[in-house]
Amino acid sequence: MMEYNSDDLIAALATVRGRSAIAVIRTSGFGCVDAIAKIFSRPKVLVNSEGNRVCHGWLLRDDSEKIDEVLLTVFRGPLSYTGEDSVEISCHGGLVISDVIMNLLRSIGFRDAAPGEFSFRAFFNGKMDLTQAEAVREIIEARTDRGRALALSRLGGSVRLLINAVLDGLKKQAAIASLALDYPEDEVERIDFDLDEIRFCRESLERLVGTWRTGRLYQEGIKVTLAGPVNAGKSSLFNLFLREERSIVTEKPGTTRDWVEAWVNHDGIPMLLIDTAGLRTDVTDAVEMEGIRRTRELIASSDLVVALADGAAGHSRLREFEQLGLEVEDGRLIRVWNKVDLAPDAPPGWIGVSAKTGVGFSDLITEISFRAAGATPERNAPVINSARQRTLLLRAIKALDNFRVDMGIPIDLLAEDLHEALDALGELVGAVKRTDVLDLVFSNFCVGK
Repeated sequence: MMEYNSDDLIAALATVRGRSAIAVIRTSGFGCVDAIAKIFSRPKVLVNSEGNRVCHGWLLRDDSEKIDEVLLTVFRGPLSYTGEDSVEISCHGGLVISDVIMNLLRSIGFRDAAPGEFSFRAFFNGKMDLTQAEAVREIIEARTDRGRALALSRLGGSVRLLINAVLDGLKKQAAIASLALDYPEDEVERIDFDLDEIRFCRESLERLVGTWRTGRLYQEGIKVTLAGPVNAGKSSLFNLFLREERSIVTEKPGTTRDWVEAWVNHDGIPMLLIDTAGLRTDVTDAVEMEGIRRTRELIASSDLVVALADGAAGHSRLREFEQLGLEVEDGRLIRVWNKVDLAPDAPPGWIGVSAKTGVGFSDLITEISFRAAGATPERNAPVINSARQRTLLLRAIKALDNFRVDMGIPIDLLAEDLHEALDALGELVGAVKRTDVLDLVFSNFCVGK
């Protein structure tokens, strides 16, 4: 477990290290305002500043040498990100000045913050639970605006509110079980568990678990491989997705020997799109054979495979297409009848597209989005994308599945099932502060967050 000493004064560069107009250095800890006042040209103004106020002045070395003209933003605990007094230093950008200021802060008692330490202090001081702490990192790492919005909803407490409601319900039932255990069995005629409430709690957790695939999709994206015979138009379709000429397009078969990939964003879903070597059976060139082998590996590892057929060749070529051996489950395979501007209508089960003119492209995007995500979650709906959260939710659900009052199970075992569910949910939001859990959540944060 990473050591976070909450008594230390900590500092870190909160903006990207490099050339910029400004840089921001974040500090936090009890006494940080008084400490920074010692190197500030207007110490009394800073010390007496209220929270959420900006002070203009100079940072000084040895009480006289000016280091930089800065703005100091003061935050007073508990109304701050970390829940403790904090000062953010806005200085001129550049490697030299930020390094000089960091060294100056070290000289007056600050140490470098560990990755995620500011967010850890926010969690430790009750400013957020673990689901919200994870959402902080997810906002930073979001690839699309939709992914950002879902993470922001978690930061706003959508998951926490649902879990807290379930916790409240289960605590009531655990209290009933505890009361029954406090009395001899022959004095208790009936144990009045609210089975409807327990069922409601379980169903709430089941629905939340069901959002995991969608949450991961919008945060991490999917791998979509374009595959099919040579000259089917895979590279043209790849360029249409990107709205630029990335892949080489020629009439000569086998132009694409290796794969070309790029990230694209459609309907808020980040997609790693891959253009591959064309598939055919009559290959003698060793380089092209290796390209085909790699194509088949990519097909096997992709979330979705968009299989293109050359529609201009007519329906008679469908049998040849099927002989290419695209062994993909129907749930992952999307059949595209390309070159509809030159071809007959697409066969049943195929999407007609012209990679050259863009006809049918919106239908293809709609199908990809539906296959990948299904129904789009409502804004501010609770959605999870953390494997840790999913594992703990499944553990709580399993415990509630074991809670069966109609099976003659002893009350002490029923109580244990309820407490197992409570422990799992407590660990999910951070009520159970196990060091290995905290390390998992905060160690992957960037420094300064």
